[in-house]
Amino acid sequence: MKRIRTHCLPLLMAILAILPTYAQSFPTQLNGTMMPFDFSQCDTIVPWDSTMTPVFINYMARHGARFLSSEKKVDALRKELTKAKLEGYLSEKGMEFLRLLQEIYSVTDGEWGALNTLGIYEEQRLGKQMTAIAPELLKKGRVVATATYVPRVVMTMYELCHELARHSSYLEITASEGRQFNPMLRFFTTDSTYIKYLDHGKWLKAYDSFVAENVPGAPAQSMFTKEMEIEKMKKLTLDMYGVVQSLPAAQLAWHPEKWFSESEYRTCWEAGNLKHYYQRSANKFSSIPATSARTLLQDIINTTDSAANGNYKNMVGKLRFGHAETVIPLFALMKLPGCYSPEGNANEISDIWRDWKVSPLGANLLISVLKDKTGKTYVAIRLNGEWISLPYKTGSGSITGKVIPWKYLKTQWQSYCNAIRDNK
Repeated sequence: MKRIRTHCLPLLMAILAILPTYAQSFPTQLNGTMMPFDFSQCDTIVPWDSTMTPVFINYMARHGARFLSSEKKVDALRKELTKAKLEGYLSEKGMEFLRLLQEIYSVTDGEWGALNTLGIYEEQRLGKQMTAIAPELLKKGRVVATATYVPRVVMTMYELCHELARHSSYLEITASEGRQFNPMLRFFTTDSTYIKYLDHGKWLKAYDSFVAENVPGAPAQSMFTKEMEIEKMKKLTLDMYGVVQSLPAAQLAWHPEKWFSESEYRTCWEAGNLKHYYQRSANKFSSIPATSARTLLQDIINTTDSAANGNYKNMVGKLRFGHAETVIPLFALMKLPGCYSPEGNANEISDIWRDWKVSPLGANLLISVLKDKTGKTYVAIRLNGEWISLPYKTGSGSITGKVIPWKYLKTQWQSYCNAIRDNK
C-alpha cells in the first residue's frame, strides 16, 4: 500500500498546483452530474470481519472527470453574445461571459469530452481503494475489464486497470472496448422501446412545464442591455448553467455568483436533476429507463453467481465502464438507496432524488463477493465509496444489512430483471 500511495502523490501535487483558486460561494453539489467524485465521503473500513474472505470483485463505473462533452452549448452562447457585441447591446456581464467562453475554447478545443488530469487522478485513487478493499485477492489471478467505445470511457478503464497492475505484477488484466458492448453498456442507444420513451414519453410535457414555470430568464437577460424574449432567455440560462457547472471538472475557475444568485443556480440544477430523473430513472410516468438496464444487471447476477459457485478457476474480478446514462438506470433497477424513487411530482424530485449523489463523475458500484469459513457466499455493496445497507427477504421475514447472503439477494435482483416492462 505504501508503494501505491507514493505513485499517486506526484499526480495529486500536480493537480493541486494547477487547480484554480476560488471562494466556494455555492454548494458544489449544485453542479449535478458534473460534480467531481467526493473522496471525503468514502468509507475506509470494510463491513465484514475476519471470518469472511473476498473471492471476487464485480464493478460498474462511470467515466471520471472530463472537459465539456461538446461545443454545442458554448457555440450557441458565443453566437448570441457575439451578435449582441457587434450590434451594441452586450452588457459588461455579457462581455465577461464571452471571455469565459473564449477561455473554455482555448483550454478545451480539440479535447471535447476527453478525460482530463483530474479524471486520471480520480481513477488512480479509485483503483487504489479497490486494492485496499481486497489486497490479497488482487495480488494474482485474472481481471476482465470492458468499456464502451467512447475515448473518455476507454481511458477511464485503462487508468484504473493500470493502478491495479501497479499493485501486483502477477495480476493478469484483459481489457476490451468497442461497440459490441453497446447492448449491455450503451443500451440507451440500442433499446428501441427506451429510445421511443426518450423522444416521445409523457415526461416531456412535465419537464417543459417545470422549466416554463421555474427556470429564471434573469441570468441570461443580465448579459444584454435591451429586453429580450423571456422563453429564449430561459433556454440561454440553462445553456449558461450547462457551461458553468462543468468548470470545476475542467479545472477552470468557478464563479457562478457572477451571473447567478444561489437560488437561480439551484433552480437550474433542479431542472437538470429532473431531466436526468425522468430520462434515466424509474418515475411516475414509466419504469422503462430502469428496466432498460436488465441485460447489465443480469450480467452482474450471472458473474456473481459463477464466483459464488466456484466456476472461475482464477478470475477474480469483472470490471465494466460506461456513462451516467449507464449507471443511473442500473442503480434504479437495483433499487439502491437514494437511486430509486418511482413516485413524486416535479417540484418534489430534488428532495428525494439527487443526480450528484447517484452519478457524480467517477460514479461506481463495487460488489465484493465473500466466502465465510463454511463456504457460504455473501456480498457487500459499495456505492460511490460508501458501504450501503439493503433490505432483503429471507424465509422468516425481511432483514436489512451490509453483508447479505447471496442466495437471498440473487432472488431479489432476479425478480427485478424479470419484472414486466410498462409501455408508457
